[in-house]
Amino acid sequence: MIRKANIAFLRVLTIYLVLALLIISAIPAQTTAMFITPGSGSPGIDNIADMEKVKTFLETKIVQQRLADFGLTADEISLRLEQLSHDQLSHDRLHKIATDIDHLDYGGDDGLSVLITILVIVILVIVVLKLMGRQIIIK
Repeated sequence: MIRKANIAFLRVLTIYLVLALLIISAIPAQTTAMFITPGSGSPGIDNIADMEKVKTFLETKIVQQRLADFGLTADEISLRLEQLSHDQLSHDRLHKIATDIDHLDYGGDDGLSVLITILVIVILVIVVLKLMGRQIIIK
């Protein structure tokens, strides 16, 4: 009778831990909140800093290579940036682009965290099965 209660408890615990790991791994690691209103700060200084950030990003080798694949040279890109009108380059759009540059993942997706999560779940299931007295045979 105690063994059946033990097995039932371990099953519930296993399900709980697996769900907890899935929920925790689904939460983004870095969250930011922005409380900037359209009129806050000095747009002139912010625009200059944001434009410098965009220019620096466009000067990286990876971006230049990708733009070269589309047939654009560095001079053409600089010329197009300088030709943008004030409406095309409003403070909100430029700031959003500069902020998005900070959040880019240069190496691709975060596959390592998914792999580690799956590995932890597998190890957890093996440990629970061992605690329940089950035999694990891997061929």
